[in-house]
Amino acid sequence: MRIHRSIPIFTLTWLLLMSMSCDTTWTAEASNILALIVPAITAALDILRAFGLGIPTQALTDVQNWAGQAQSALQTVASLITQYNSAEATAQPGILTEIQTAIGTVAQNLSTVLPEVHVTDPSTQAKIAAVFQAILAELTALVAVIPAVAPSSVKELKALAKKAEAVGLLDAGDFKKKFNSLVAGFGAEYQLK
Repeated sequence: MRIHRSIPIFTLTWLLLMSMSCDTTWTAEASNILALIVPAITAALDILRAFGLGIPTQALTDVQNWAGQAQSALQTVASLITQYNSAEATAQPGILTEIQTAIGTVAQNLSTVLPEVHVTDPSTQAKIAAVFQAILAELTALVAVIPAVAPSSVKELKALAKKAEAVGLLDAGDFKKKFNSLVAGFGAEYQLK
């Protein structure tokens, strides 16, 4: 099986493991990603509060509301992932749909509130937007890959690898590195531990 070199090593490993034991491998990685997304949301909101001078009050309120809803939804997703692991095969597709819908709603809501955030300093605005975009990109990529978590053939596995590469899905470690590099200029207290 020849796969394009630019596919991250994590993606290949993840996909190969999924093909062997798709009940738990993808859920473990999704849980790891979600475990980082929640504190990333908190850090992004803290950055916005600390450095977001000139943001309209309603925009800040909207982002704070989104953050609360996102954290709640992602906790629900974590519970659904646990349910998926113990569910019968006939129930798993329905649970996957619930997971995809919840994550998709969080991502969609972020994409609607993000344009409202206008910081007076263009450089700071670009940095804050990049932090929120990193969260949005990881959520969107996770949603895009979830429907294909159980490839039943090498052909489906290759298609999933291409999709994971195309949507830019990062593993938890790579997401943490990317997020930490984006927030480093705001201070170490905003980085994921």
